Parts: sequence; structure tokens; C-alpha cells
Amino acid sequence: MAGRWIWNSVEIGFTARQVVKLTGVPYSTLNLWAKNGLVQPSVAPGRGTGTERVYNFSDLIALKVAFALRKSGVTTSSLKKVVDFLRRNEHMDKPLSEARLVVSGRDVAIVRKGELVSVLSKPGQGYLSFVVDLPQMIGELVNLADETKAFVHGIAFSQVGTEEGPSRKQPVSAGSRRRKRVSG
Repeated sequence: MAGRWIWNSVEIGFTARQVVKLTGVPYSTLNLWAKNGLVQPSVAPGRGTGTERVYNFSDLIALKVAFALRKSGVTTSSLKKVVDFLRRNEHMDKPLSEARLVVSGRDVAIVRKGELVSVLSKPGQGYLSFVVDLPQMIGELVNLADETKAFVHGIAFSQVGTEEGPSRKQPVSAGSRRRKRVSG
């Protein structure tokens, strides 16, 4: 058997105490979700007295997502419905750590191929949605205004200072660009 290697897979795990510290999920919530099956530990389930539940990194992501959804107003029973829908219809083993979810009012939607699809209110129904890309829109408007020389009629400001006080802005027509003389 020389030259033959046997590798056991090693999975990094986090104890309940570490999970609470890393995710901010209270221990009582962590315990409840493990018992009711919402987010169960993947490394070691902690069966019986004296054994500890051990979570993997994917579980931590699921816990953070579930906690964020709860904080945004999604009830625990609605959260279970979301998980069930995603497992059944999207074929996800760990939906809370796999899916891109959006809370919209009282609904939770999944982002599927750039589309929003309801998961809670009207499961499977798509949303009519678009996002206004404001920086892109402003850039296009500035470029168009520059191309058509629409800035010619704008007002430029020049700084004028006096001996009596600090400088102040004086409007100057963009076409004239004359400077006022300041004695001194």
C-alpha cells in the first residue's frame, strides 16, 4: 500500500457560542430555529444532553439572512414558507444561504435571472420592476448637454475680492467672460 493516500474531509465548524458572537442571533432564537428545522446545524446536530450543535459557514450565512428577514418584519411562520417554497420550487438544499432575497413590503421575492419572483404573497408570480440607474442617467444627460453645447447659456462665477472684506462670487455671463478690475 505504499504511495496510497487516504484523506478524510475536514469541515470547519462553529459552536453555538461562536455563532451567537459572529451572527448576532440570540441563543434562544438559535435554539428555536434548530429545533423547528428552520436552520439546523450541518456539522453536528447536538443530540441529547452534553452534546453541542456545530454549524458550518453556510449555516452562518443562513442564520444572518434569517435574522435580517426577521428584523425587517418577516414572521417566523412566513420565513418557514419562504424556505419551503425555495426548497420545493427552486430545488435549493440551503435556500437561506443560496438565494438572493428581497423584501418588498409584506412580500419576500427571489432574484431569479435578473427578475424578481414572489415567494410569499403570490408564490411564483413575477414582479414588474425596473431600477433607475441615476448615475448613468446623469452621465448621459451631461454628455448630451455637452454635445449640444447647452452649457453656453449657463452662468459662471468669478471670485472678486476687496480690501474691505473677503472675496465674494460675482456672476459672469458664460459668453462674455470679462473680468472686473480690482484696484489694489
